[in-house]
Amino acid sequence: MKISLDWISDFVDLEGVSPRELAERLTLATAEVEDIHFVRRHTRGVLVGRVTACEAIEGQPWGGLRRVEVDCGSRRFESVCGAPNVTLGMVSAFAPAGVTLAGGAMIAEQTVAGRRSEGVLTSAAELGMSHWHEGILEIPESIPVGTPLDALIPPEDVLIEIDNKSLTHRPDLWGHYGFAREIAVILDRPLKPLPVFDLSRFESLPAYPLEVESYEDCPCYGCIDLRFRAGVPSPLWMQRRLHALGQRTFNLAVDVTNYVMWELAQPTHAFDGDHLRKIRVASLGREGVFVTLDGQQRRILPDDLLIWNEKEPVALAGIMGGLHSEVSRETQHVLLESANFRADRVRRTSVRLDLRTEAAQRFEKSQPPANVVTAAARILHCLVLANEPFEAWSRFTVAGDPDAGHRPLVMDWAQVDRLAGVPVPRDEAQRILTGLGFHVASRQGLLELGIPPHRSRRDLSIPADIVEEILRIYGYGRIEPRLPVAPLGHLPVNESLQREHRVRRVLAGSHQFIEVQNYIWFDLHWLEELGFEPRDALRLRNPPAQHNRSLRTTLVPNLLALVRPNRAHCDSFRLFEIGRVFRAAEQGRQERTFLAGVAYQPARSDPEELVRGVRGALEDLASSLGGSAFRFEPAQEDASPWQKAGSSLVIHGNHGPVGAIGLLTGNVLKTVVPEGQVAWFELDLESLPVVVHPAVKFSAIPVYPGSWQDFSLLWDAARGFAELESLLDRFAHPLIARREFVYRFKGKGLPPGKASYTFRYHLAAADHTLSAEEIDAFRSAFLRHLESHQITLR
Repeated sequence: MKISLDWISDFVDLEGVSPRELAERLTLATAEVEDIHFVRRHTRGVLVGRVTACEAIEGQPWGGLRRVEVDCGSRRFESVCGAPNVTLGMVSAFAPAGVTLAGGAMIAEQTVAGRRSEGVLTSAAELGMSHWHEGILEIPESIPVGTPLDALIPPEDVLIEIDNKSLTHRPDLWGHYGFAREIAVILDRPLKPLPVFDLSRFESLPAYPLEVESYEDCPCYGCIDLRFRAGVPSPLWMQRRLHALGQRTFNLAVDVTNYVMWELAQPTHAFDGDHLRKIRVASLGREGVFVTLDGQQRRILPDDLLIWNEKEPVALAGIMGGLHSEVSRETQHVLLESANFRADRVRRTSVRLDLRTEAAQRFEKSQPPANVVTAAARILHCLVLANEPFEAWSRFTVAGDPDAGHRPLVMDWAQVDRLAGVPVPRDEAQRILTGLGFHVASRQGLLELGIPPHRSRRDLSIPADIVEEILRIYGYGRIEPRLPVAPLGHLPVNESLQREHRVRRVLAGSHQFIEVQNYIWFDLHWLEELGFEPRDALRLRNPPAQHNRSLRTTLVPNLLALVRPNRAHCDSFRLFEIGRVFRAAEQGRQERTFLAGVAYQPARSDPEELVRGVRGALEDLASSLGGSAFRFEPAQEDASPWQKAGSSLVIHGNHGPVGAIGLLTGNVLKTVVPEGQVAWFELDLESLPVVVHPAVKFSAIPVYPGSWQDFSLLWDAARGFAELESLLDRFAHPLIARREFVYRFKGKGLPPGKASYTFRYHLAAADHTLSAEEIDAFRSAFLRHLESHQITLR
């Protein structure tokens, strides 16, 4: 967003204030200034001239060249012009030989295409007014030929560039008059009122036919039926300011609507009135195609808001007009629109169509409806300033509520001082608020305010907003910094954060897992491939894409989607995620924090080792959290495409199931990865207790040496490791200090279907060294236990 100080000076005296000083004060009080630009126009020696002859030059290779004669009052000049808009009788800017234009080019007499050229008709770019060079500058016919252009256009202007992000909450600052109001308060100088036309003069005229389908989508719509020469050039004071801001000029009707938009931040639109009979504001209701002013066909969705001529759409509401109702050079009948549209609807349509017009950017900031009437009145005043006679054929017809009154708010003066942190002088606070357009009264310790209608309700609504308005102008630098006084106390313990930190330390630090973060929504295309249909899933009203409209109820599918892309970079890997899952509930929704992970290894590896590695990580996690150990029990039924009975275990905590672990098999494995093995797990992290300050446990170093006894057991691999471990758990002996699983072997030298499992038992006694007889007695007892359960010692 750029503001012209030439334009601002219409409303505020800037005498004695340098652009740099003004930029600094604006940054501190209103919005961040990004840069200062100096516009230097090259108009010295350029004359206003009328084209009195215009003939095409035949047989020249360049094409489109014309021989022209230009009447500049005291002299006629010959020239050659290639501009597409040059016509007989038009008034433009002529630079005779010897004039220096923008870029340092000096005009000289020469022969072009066999014709004499004593100068050039100039574009706005050649004059340094802007970068538009598609055609020569068009000047109103009322300006006498021969008039020096530098008498009509100031040679310099200063543009202050504002960071758009700092204006998002201030729709009133997307126009010059809003900044003029701010600068007047900052400099403590009077603000000149905005001159407008008295629309009440047309109240006796009939209303224009107007219908609004939904006042939620269009809170206020106004229009007036006018007759004037819409296609003539706009006055130079208007053109120079539009060009300085990078806005191309077209004709009076279009330029005056753009001018008022840049002045008041209120977009308006001029329709060719001959193409309209009745205005209707409504959504399309079905999918369709609409051709906008730029000639592009736009795909319209049922909810997109349109302006209709009865049953024919003529504009995309708040974004761009239609091609078939645009104002042309011959237009004499104009319907002027000034309206207010719902911000989010304009933004959604604008972003989807990639049509980021100046109008759309202003409407999506929640423009206040009060500007609807003001903008129309200002446009008519500009027509008066342009010396263009106009006739109204209707009154300014309004549907909806312009909401033009001041909104009341009452607060205590003590509240102002408390929120400010320092006493603010009351007369200074009242001056600031009055300058910003508030109605202000102070009675019995109360500050009674009327919030001005040009300020959005989303911007100003609560007492804290008022205090911010006072302080930013008063000056934050005038507030002495001091530390707050507060009692000291211990920091509260955040158990959920402690739990997550321990998960990361165990999985990432000890078990080679890598943490990832996925989106909080499902990819429905991926769920369809997996064959998974989530239950109780919440749907987004405004999804990033249609296939991302459901929030996730589990973390596993999004993690499984990462296996294939990561497999291209690693032979094996482990991933985990801590994230929120969402489910529909009777009272709205339920959110919980889950932990999930996947592990991948090549197909040639042992899948049971993969599962045991993941299971070992979860057992270490349970120990780190300080709760009881997990219990793993075979799943009895299919819970999802990845959690199948026979290839998954249910994880139990102190109070029931807390998650599951398993190995992908069958079609879901082929879907996730063409070849390889994938183990997965998922836990309801919030259901796991965490001991924030665990008790320190100390075990004395054994006084007497123990004994390690290794046993290699043959076991039916189809029965699984869990059943074997359960049978070993049933063997109790007073000498057993600890049991460890060491190794699993499956291959040559073993009976078919068998696997070898090696366990190590640590034997110890508290008060003596173990004798050979005690060790032999243990071995005999253990072998009898194995024999009773048909477990073979290898």
